[in-house]
Amino acid sequence: MVLADRKSKQLTFKLAAFEGPLDLLLHLIKQNEMDIYDIQISAITSQYLAYLHQMQSLSLDVAGEYLVMAATLLSIKSRLLLPQHEELESPDEPEEDPRQELVEQLLAHQCYQLTANKLQELAAKRRRSYSRPPAEVPLASQKLLLKKQLKITDLERYFEQVLLRQRQRLQLKRVRHVRPEKFTIETEIKRLKKKVSQHVGWLAFDKLFAPDDLILEQVVTSFLALLELIKRGQIEVQQETDLGPIKLRGV
Repeated sequence: MVLADRKSKQLTFKLAAFEGPLDLLLHLIKQNEMDIYDIQISAITSQYLAYLHQMQSLSLDVAGEYLVMAATLLSIKSRLLLPQHEELESPDEPEEDPRQELVEQLLAHQCYQLTANKLQELAAKRRRSYSRPPAEVPLASQKLLLKKQLKITDLERYFEQVLLRQRQRLQLKRVRHVRPEKFTIETEIKRLKKKVSQHVGWLAFDKLFAPDDLILEQVVTSFLALLELIKRGQIEVQQETDLGPIKLRGV
């Protein structure tokens, strides 16, 4: 279907390609390169009605909402053609623009369209992504966690308990400006290995930190370092009782 616009260009519409009258109007505004806040109602109305006539000529059913919008456009067009009031009731009050309500509907519909398109993009991106099952703990590391059925989740739960006890004991020192090299996993690995090697027997995890100088970032980094040492098979951990302290020693 081909229609001529106000610049004598040609507009091509794919029948039944629109989801509703607002969708069709947005298409017309875009094709005519109009400002959505300053719609040329006369041109848009003519093209909109031509679209409906074309649908009827092809014996296509025209939904009632399209006819309602046609009546709305004709009403706005007629109001714009009426003579402007010479004097307003209030000099400071601007005359109401008959197009304002339609513009608000178009803006809302445009927002819905953009949101729907974004959701479709995210869904398509998700379909192109593939998740993998959790990585298995190496057998050598599993053996170090078998005593008392100790699992990584037990370590995580105990780590949370350590932080909670320390919060109750004193206010944690938070470093506002931390240099990237201040606490790293590799430096904490070296520190843990040194602590364990200097201690005879089992060493409680919370004894790795001075209670009067506890820094949250160091505790978190040390816990990650501990997990890495367990993975490498260089540290053995145990928990003698449920919810009891977790102890570690070198292998």
